[in-house]
Amino acid sequence: MSASPHPPNRFALAYAGLMVRRPGTVLLVILALLAASVWGTLKLTINSNQLDLISQELDEVKDVKRIIDMVGGSGHFMLALRSSDEATLKRVSDDLAAMILADKEHVRSVSHKLPVEFAQQNMVLFVKTEDLAEGKKRIMAYLKDQLRRNNPFFIELKKTEPVKLDLQDLVDKYSSVGKRSIRDDYNISPDRKMIMMLVKPMWDTNEIGRTKDYVDKLNRDLAQYSASNAAGVKLVEDYDLMGDAKTVAYGYTGSYKTSLDDSYAIDESLTPVAFIAFVSILLITIVFFRKWAPTLIVVSGMVIGTLITLGFTYATVGELNMITSILGGILMGFGIDYGIHFVFRTRLELGAGKPYDVAIRDAIINAGRPALVSAVVTSGSFFVLMVSEFRGFSQFGFLAGCGTLILGFTLFAWSPALLSLAGRLNPALPAKLIGTMKPPATSSATGKEIRLPRPGLMLGISTVIVALVCAAAVPWNPAEPPQGKELGFFERLQYGVRFNYNTRALMPAGQPSVRLQDEINERFQISSDPIAVYTKTREEAKEVYDELTQNRQKYPTIDQVVSVYTFVPPPDIAQANAKILEEWQEELKEIDVESLPPEMQEKAGIFMKMLSARPFDVNGVPDLYAKQFRHLPSTKPENHGYLTFIYPGVDLWDGKLMLQFADETSVIHTASGKTFRASGSAQLYSRLARIVLADGRLTVLLATLWILVMHFADFRSVPLALASVIPLTVGLAMMLGFMSLFDLRLNFMNVIILPILLGFGVSHGLYLLHRFLEGTSPVVALRSVGAAVASSTLTAVAGFGALLAASHNGLRSMGLVACIGLITTLVVSFTVLAAVMQLLHDRRVRKGGGQSNGTALPGAPNGENRAA
Repeated sequence: MSASPHPPNRFALAYAGLMVRRPGTVLLVILALLAASVWGTLKLTINSNQLDLISQELDEVKDVKRIIDMVGGSGHFMLALRSSDEATLKRVSDDLAAMILADKEHVRSVSHKLPVEFAQQNMVLFVKTEDLAEGKKRIMAYLKDQLRRNNPFFIELKKTEPVKLDLQDLVDKYSSVGKRSIRDDYNISPDRKMIMMLVKPMWDTNEIGRTKDYVDKLNRDLAQYSASNAAGVKLVEDYDLMGDAKTVAYGYTGSYKTSLDDSYAIDESLTPVAFIAFVSILLITIVFFRKWAPTLIVVSGMVIGTLITLGFTYATVGELNMITSILGGILMGFGIDYGIHFVFRTRLELGAGKPYDVAIRDAIINAGRPALVSAVVTSGSFFVLMVSEFRGFSQFGFLAGCGTLILGFTLFAWSPALLSLAGRLNPALPAKLIGTMKPPATSSATGKEIRLPRPGLMLGISTVIVALVCAAAVPWNPAEPPQGKELGFFERLQYGVRFNYNTRALMPAGQPSVRLQDEINERFQISSDPIAVYTKTREEAKEVYDELTQNRQKYPTIDQVVSVYTFVPPPDIAQANAKILEEWQEELKEIDVESLPPEMQEKAGIFMKMLSARPFDVNGVPDLYAKQFRHLPSTKPENHGYLTFIYPGVDLWDGKLMLQFADETSVIHTASGKTFRASGSAQLYSRLARIVLADGRLTVLLATLWILVMHFADFRSVPLALASVIPLTVGLAMMLGFMSLFDLRLNFMNVIILPILLGFGVSHGLYLLHRFLEGTSPVVALRSVGAAVASSTLTAVAGFGALLAASHNGLRSMGLVACIGLITTLVVSFTVLAAVMQLLHDRRVRKGGGQSNGTALPGAPNGENRAA
């Protein structure tokens, strides 16, 4: 049996001795920690406020908090009603508005209609002067023809066709203010089949928990209304049904609901993911150990270590968030690695004929060094996430890094202590419980050393295959791939592995709230939620409004701008139109209204009011309209002011377009030289997207540097350090290649997996090389620890693979990328690294005069290659 590659230091000897001499004490300490941790774990809660995950010092966060204080939130909770019967639709919306507004505990306001009489009467002041003149010409020609034909003395010698009044082109052109129709008080779609109700809750979109409670309450209220309303109308939550006179279909959307659905999809996935991960890990360990006892030992240690980590989370952070809530499942897959390697090494030591206490001590010393290095490197790769500005990632990095160390120490204490305690009862019991493994034969029946045949050829073939796969990840064509067409396999390869900026692809497929939002966008031709620009005074609001509306070429991603000044006619047009209206009134004095047809007389009153419209400034805007743009009475004094709303003209689910929209609107420079900031979900998410992209690059770089430094510190040899990272670097490069081959893309969620895979991938090379440096041949090293490496990797695959069962596409993409990366690193370990080790071993043998044992490997420190 081989000895340790390094002379064991005093700490390792003392620690191993403690596990063997005081197993009962060690187990009691672990169980005491477990009891305290279970108490803390039961008190853990998940903070669903996503705003808390971003640094509170960011300008985007401060801006959103101001908007929340001013108007109660940065978006809307939308209730959409659908029916083919317009009367029923309006009656039900009136009933529901009254019911919803009565809930003062949850609802600040609800809007389903807005009187449009003022806008209708004054629209003539907004119309282009030439269009107003054209409208006057058509109407006067029609009126004069009607008066002539209604004259009882009218005689037509030659029959002529009556003058037709066709104003549809002008009506369509000026039937809305912004995108708000002025034909109807209700927020009803042009086809008269959907009414949109905008609810402003008492909290912001980021407080997911409160939104969920409100949806549950609203569902109960709507069910009660459906069962008891006097008209007998049934309400049905359905996102496809078109209702009728007796049925109204309803659905929820808006930023409140889409945020809730996204987080709920993650939360809903946690329980099945954790269960699947646990069962898969259990089955894999049973298959590799082929015995129940070692499986129970390492699995119980894994569970204890995970619970202690959760207890540590309560003691240090106090709560989980939407990102750290998946911590348990991932740590289970990573953490069991240490228990597997310890048990496999103990089997090997027992198979060499050592007494149980010596075998356990030597297993701790021999497997402990690579396990410790692996734990430090892996935890360090998690810790680099702490540099992220996104608190979800930084907290995940901190907890996962600490959890890796906790699990490593737990399993290297729990497992040896249990076996030592069993040995105290019966010295033969440890071997019966976990089994033994005879040291692999070093020579064949002919007396020759067992070696990998033709390692150079194997390395060459492997290198060619690796190079071809990795080449698929390279973007050979720097241009963007053509949009709107399905690319063939070879067409796709030229663009390499790509980044998917479409955040819609991260959400559950066919999410009802997203489909409804798309339907509203199509029916009303308006995006759901705007962003807002804060100004202290109305004069500043006018500057912002003028800048955005008069320089549209600077803001191509903006669809419309809505402000209190939207309801103020442009002074020059208003003055010119007022002159026409005055002249028109004079002309109409000669017309006797009673001489007109009855249907014309009914509209004469409204028409005359329109003719009396005269220019007005912002003070003439009714408070019913103006208050939409002012702060609430409850707003803090420092946040008093006015808001200008900006509606995007691009799909914000597309990350690139979202970033462009945010860039155009984040800082607005007006003609006076002042600057104003826009705020809202688009600004927050674009900042978060940039944080994720920047942090992804930075953390990969930091993790790579950390790994290289730690490997050199461990091996004290550049060749060995580089050899040990072959599975990691080559495996990840192949992962990117396979992603390109199968048209899988990186995205805002799975990109953060890369530094994590860097950290875990180091274990393959570490365990194999440390065993190899004990003086064994590569074949012996592979036979000794290969099963442990494969088993520990597959348990990690099981931990991440469980994410494939998640309904949330972002989580599934994380799991898929991780599984590909882990499997490729494992394959590279048993091919490329094995061939490299055989070549190194052959060189070692040649320099040692044909003897492998005890011969120093070139570049290795003294004492690295000793065999027992």
